[in-house]
Amino acid sequence: MPEQNAEIKKMEERIAKLDEQQKQLKAKKRALRNRLSQQARKARTKRLIEKGALLEKFIGPDAPNQSLAQTQAILQELGKDNHKYQALKMFTQSVKYKDSTSVFSRFLETCGKQ
Repeated sequence: MPEQNAEIKKMEERIAKLDEQQKQLKAKKRALRNRLSQQARKARTKRLIEKGALLEKFIGPDAPNQSLAQTQAILQELGKDNHKYQALKMFTQSVKYKDSTSVFSRFLETCGKQ
């Protein structure tokens, strides 16, 4: 009997030790996830700041005085211009000279790639 009690006590101690290790591992896992999340937030913040700075650079010196709605309107207009450019590009690629080169490719050769 005393041997069984000692063996049972030893197993219970081992279980308690494993529970403590598990608790420590969970804490490490939580800390690593928090660090990863923090790094992702920092990277996103940096990216947003860089893109915002670039946007202000392209808008010009009046950018700080513009409202969010005004900036959004500028971006929407640029999107429309890009759509028009893509349509014009497709059209000029379909129009061919007698030597089978497209108007667009000839334009690129003349003006350099944009």
